[in-house]
Amino acid sequence: MITAIDFGCSRIRSAFRNPLDPQRLSLYVERAEYALIEDQSQHRRTLAEQQIPCAECQDALAVVGNRSVDVKWMSRVPLTPLFADGLVPSDDAPARQMLHVLTAAILPPAKDSENLCAMVVPGVADYSAVAERNRDFLSRLVRMQGYQPYIVNAAEAAILATGGDANFTGASIVLGAETTEICIARFGLPLASASLPVGCNWIDSEIARQFRMFAWDANGATYLDLDAVRKWKIDCHVDIHNPVGERERTLSKLFGAMLDQISRSISQLMTSPAVRGALNHQRLSIMLSGGGVKTNGLAALLTDRLIEHDVADRFVAIRSATDPDLAVVRGALIFAELEARSKREGGRVFAA
Repeated sequence: MITAIDFGCSRIRSAFRNPLDPQRLSLYVERAEYALIEDQSQHRRTLAEQQIPCAECQDALAVVGNRSVDVKWMSRVPLTPLFADGLVPSDDAPARQMLHVLTAAILPPAKDSENLCAMVVPGVADYSAVAERNRDFLSRLVRMQGYQPYIVNAAEAAILATGGDANFTGASIVLGAETTEICIARFGLPLASASLPVGCNWIDSEIARQFRMFAWDANGATYLDLDAVRKWKIDCHVDIHNPVGERERTLSKLFGAMLDQISRSISQLMTSPAVRGALNHQRLSIMLSGGGVKTNGLAALLTDRLIEHDVADRFVAIRSATDPDLAVVRGALIFAELEARSKREGGRVFAA
């Protein structure tokens, strides 16, 4: 069985070929968060009546994944992320157990000797001890389901799913919840990459903080209401390139600050010896993936920042993935299938 799993900070996604029809893909998506509600008899009855599974967690009941939204009304406490700042929490044993449960739920049973799973892990892609522990824990979850894990970078995976028209050559940018991944590739092989510790959650948190968008629990504790920020961006059709009003202008400035970091990083990558040697002065396309790509005006604002960093002339177009939320996991599945074929032929296409 060949599979892929994308451990995103907002959603966990898996992909594999449908066993009954290999020409079709099966995709599963679960929210990477859980709800904690007070352990009361009334709440237990409601969960049982609505057939919502839960786990006992000290004096609370925990509902994980997609069903957490269904029970949010039972508690004024915001949903708790399974990944704290893009990492598996070391001090949250229930969250670690819930990650195990979700992994088992969205990966199909391992069926034969060729059980490979390409996996994308959250957090900054570096070689720190924290990042290593993150990768090791999630790799163990995949192994426990009977698969051999192969870690692939999000931007490298996305270019396999979005770069077909450009012979898998160009710049891939994945705007995630906690991090941004960038990769310059030629024929699908990475030449240079960067991982930035900034994502859309930082922007949403700043908007909530500056405009006092809060939620309060029964004891009066205050929480940033990130759901209200996200609902506002959708309902008001916010355009960060043509902002209207103080809140939209602030949102545009925050996105601009993030895109400034991205443009600076792209400029540095384009001047690296590996990129210059392989691509010379070839003009490239930029492929955008990730949840942040759906923000109106993003491509235009990125173009402005590339011009400011004197690197816009190296690119011919900025394109968004047809389905930016699924580009990474679809690309990871392509990676896994290439890896499996390479192993059968006695070689390796990519390094894990």
